Amino acid sequence: MNRFHLLASASLLTFIVGQPALAQDAPEVAGSAMVAIPSIQAVLGDAAPRTIAIGNEIFRNEHITTGPEGHLHILFRDESNMTLGPNAEITIDEYVYDPVSGTGTMVVQQAAGVMRFIGGAISKSGTVNIATVVGTIGVRGGVALVRVLDGGGIQAFFVFGDQMTVESVNGDTIAMDTAGFSFSISPDGEISPPAEINPADLGEALNALETPEGSVTAVNVPDAVLNNLQDRLGQQAVDPDTGLIDSLEGAEPITVRELETILGTDVLEEEVIQEIFEEQAQEIEESGSGV
Repeated sequence: MNRFHLLASASLLTFIVGQPALAQDAPEVAGSAMVAIPSIQAVLGDAAPRTIAIGNEIFRNEHITTGPEGHLHILFRDESNMTLGPNAEITIDEYVYDPVSGTGTMVVQQAAGVMRFIGGAISKSGTVNIATVVGTIGVRGGVALVRVLDGGGIQAFFVFGDQMTVESVNGDTIAMDTAGFSFSISPDGEISPPAEINPADLGEALNALETPEGSVTAVNVPDAVLNNLQDRLGQQAVDPDTGLIDSLEGAEPITVRELETILGTDVLEEEVIQEIFEEQAQEIEESGSGV
C-alpha cells in the first residue's frame, strides 16, 4: 500500500510564549491557532466577529470561516491537529478534555472546504466526530481528510489509524478498520462503497491545505508543549522508516508526522530537529531579555 505524506512545505517558524491567562468567566479554550493566514473570522455566540491571528486561542462553540485565501492550523489541548484550507467553515460543537486521564470528547461541524484532522489523546481513547450536512464521520486514533464538495456531498479519506465510521443522514452506516480507503456521501445521503485512495484525489484535497508559497508563518507553541517535545526528543533516536522511535521503555514516541505537523517543517534527521529547537530556544531567550 502506498504511503501518503500529508505535510505542507517548510515554513519560517517563530515561537511565541507567555500568553496571558484567561479571566475566570472567559469561554472554554479548546486550542490555539498555530498558523493563520489572512482573513480567518470567528464568531462565538452573540459576540462580535473577530479575526484570528497566530497565537490566538480557539474556543469551544466557536464558528470559524477561513475566506478565499485563508489557511488555519489549530493545535488542540489534547495535541489533536486540524488544518483548514480556503473557504472552509467549521464549528467546534463540543470539546472536553481531561489531561489527567487523557480522555475527552470532540465534535466538529464542517460546513464547507477541506479539513485535515490528525488525532491526539482524545482519538486514542475514543472517537472524534466530524459532522457534515450529509453525515457524520467518526475517527479513532488516526488521520483523516474531509472535503465538502460543491454539489453538497462530501469526500472523505481514511489515511491512517484504527477505525473510521460513517453514518449518513439516511441512517446508513459503514465502518473501516483498514486505512488507505476513501468514500463519498452524495447530497441525498447515499454512501459509496469504500475504495482504495486515488492519489490524484488525495493530492487535489491536500493542495488546498498547502501554505501559499512565499508566505511567512509564525507558530505559537505553549511552554508546556515545547518543553514536553524537547524532553521526549532527548530520549529518542531516528529510524528512517518509522520515524522517531523512543529508546525508553513505556514512554510515548514522537513520530515524524507529529513533529512535522506541530513544527510546520519537513523533518528528516534528528540533527535537523535539534537545530530547530536550538534556534527557537535562542529566539525565546532573546525575546525574554528584550534583545
